[in-house]
Order: sequence, then structure tokens, then C-alpha cells
Amino acid sequence: MNFITRVKRFINEYLFNAKWCCNACGKEIFNDKYFCDDCIKKLPFNDKSVCDHCGRKVATATPFCSTCKERLLSIDKGRSAFVYDKPISYLIQGAKYDKRLYLLEAFADYLAPIYLKNYFNADYFCFIPMTDKAKKKRGYNQSQLLCEKLSQKVNVPVLDCLEKVKETNRQAKLGRQDRLKNLEGAFRVKDRKNVKDKTLLIVDDVTTTGATAEIVASALKKSGAKCVYLLAVASVPSKSGY
Repeated sequence: MNFITRVKRFINEYLFNAKWCCNACGKEIFNDKYFCDDCIKKLPFNDKSVCDHCGRKVATATPFCSTCKERLLSIDKGRSAFVYDKPISYLIQGAKYDKRLYLLEAFADYLAPIYLKNYFNADYFCFIPMTDKAKKKRGYNQSQLLCEKLSQKVNVPVLDCLEKVKETNRQAKLGRQDRLKNLEGAFRVKDRKNVKDKTLLIVDDVTTTGATAEIVASALKKSGAKCVYLLAVASVPSKSGY
């Protein structure tokens, strides 16, 4: 990471206040919130009918939706603050690819009450790791930074227990089966004794098909984790709606 990139990251993460203006429309606000009153009404909150297992938006509440039924077997329960739709989708991309790291503070603020409401009671939070090469190229791991910010808000420690041991293709345009194949053998638990008999919660930005979280959760379970939950900023609803 060069000097200019470090300076930009420092400004974005530590000096810029995400409450100075609406993060959706850019209008100056003085309401001590992250969005103006008009944009708050348009946010795609995931607070209606959800799948009780993975937490995705569904047409009618159900124990298992068509996306997770007989698939997300290693994840014991998942929840998300938003449906993956604009403007939240744009903001997640901004934090992930454009170094708008101040947005992670906002995301963590929305995740904290969901964590408490669902009584996850995790021993540790963990995050989706990147390879050293990928992290060096981007300059940061947004999943790790988000995890650390949520940790500070609910007083649950972060456990750096995973590593990504091989490069993978970008998941964005892959279907579920191709995602699983792409991620096969990509993650490893660093030290099994740290996760044995522990309740862990994976913190991430987006749940699309759940393939990444499922692979990570499977590795944690095989290493002795008692329970693995998933908490994401946003999730993509099942295409069928059920």
C-alpha cells in the first residue's frame, strides 16, 4: 500500500464523519443519523417476512426457504439488516471497492441491534478472510473491519481463526454450484483448539447464495465449533420468493 493510499484510507476511516451528510443522496443533515429523513423511508430494511433459518426476505415466513433448504447445513442461523437493493447495494460496493470505509461504522450500527435481538450470544466474532495477495491489492479486508467495528459495539471479541489458502475467481457472476466449486479447499482454520466447543458468528457484508459462509462454517464445524451463526449487512432474497 503506497503513501497516498494510506492517507486516503486514514481520512475515510478516521476523519470523515458518516453523519455529516446523507449517505444515500449526499444532502447535508443535522439529525445525528446516517441518512436524511426522506432516504430512511426508502431503505430496504429486511424487517418483514424472513426465512427463520437463513434470514432472507421471503413472501411468507417459513422455517427454511428454497435457497437454504438442505443447503446451508453448517450455518445454524443467519440474519441481515437489509435486502440487497439500492441504495444499500451501492453503499456496500462503495465500502468494498472504493475505500469508503466510514460506511462500515454505519453498517455496524444497524447490525448491533439485530445481534442483540436474536440472542446469538457468540463467544467470538469471525470474518471471511482474504489471501495476502488480494488484501494487499485492495488495501484492506472490509469483512474484517466491519467485524471489528461490530465487536466494539456489542463487546464480543474477534477471533482471527481463519485463513484463505488459495486464490479464487470473483464470485459475483457465478451460480451457487460454481461458487461452491470455486471455493473448494479455499479456507482453513488456523488453530482448531481456538474454535472447539465455541459459538461463533461470521460477520460479512453480503449474503448472495450463502456459498462462502457455508464453506467457512463447514470448516469451523469440522474443527469442533459448537454453533456457527451468520450476520450480514444485506442478503439477496430467494429468486422464487419462497
